[in-house]
Amino acid sequence: MGWYQKQKRIYESRQQNHVHDLPEDEVVHSEPKKEDMTKMEENKDAQQPVKPQESASLIGEHTEVTGDVSTDDDLTIYGRVKGNIKCSKRIQIYGSVEGDILCQDASVIQAEIHGNIECKETLKISQESTVEGNITTTALENGGAVRGDIHAGGHIRLSEKSQVSGDITAASISVDQGAVIQGCVMIGIQDTNGAQKEA
Repeated sequence: MGWYQKQKRIYESRQQNHVHDLPEDEVVHSEPKKEDMTKMEENKDAQQPVKPQESASLIGEHTEVTGDVSTDDDLTIYGRVKGNIKCSKRIQIYGSVEGDILCQDASVIQAEIHGNIECKETLKISQESTVEGNITTTALENGGAVRGDIHAGGHIRLSEKSQVSGDITAASISVDQGAVIQGCVMIGIQDTNGAQKEA
């Protein structure tokens, strides 16, 4: 056994026997330091189970999905989907979709859609986006090109770069100077069957 191992062994035996060698009144029972208590609390918190955050599904830029997509999470699409999409929450589309979309909220951002969109709340279409299909929504903010009919139970706003080729039915509409509409515009209150009522 080498010198180092002998010294280590002596040290360990002294440490183990030190408390037992002292009379009871000389044994020191120290309170944990405040810093140690803080560290223990931090470690305790770190060991608590982590609550899952709201999840989101992602289709990457170099990904192509062929077939229908259905999710209860938020959905972001950078790639390409060839199929229908059903999402019970929010969709953000930066890529392209060939199929119908059913969702709660949607943002189409410099994207291309070939299919109908049914959005329960608000649909936003940015400039340099194209939608070829009919749109049914509560509210619409359009800055892109839409080739199809638009039915909105609430307000439609067409910005200066908007181009709509199709009929528009809405409760109210605002059109910025420079927007283009090729089709009929019917404004009033729409019931659930899509029938037009006079305001």
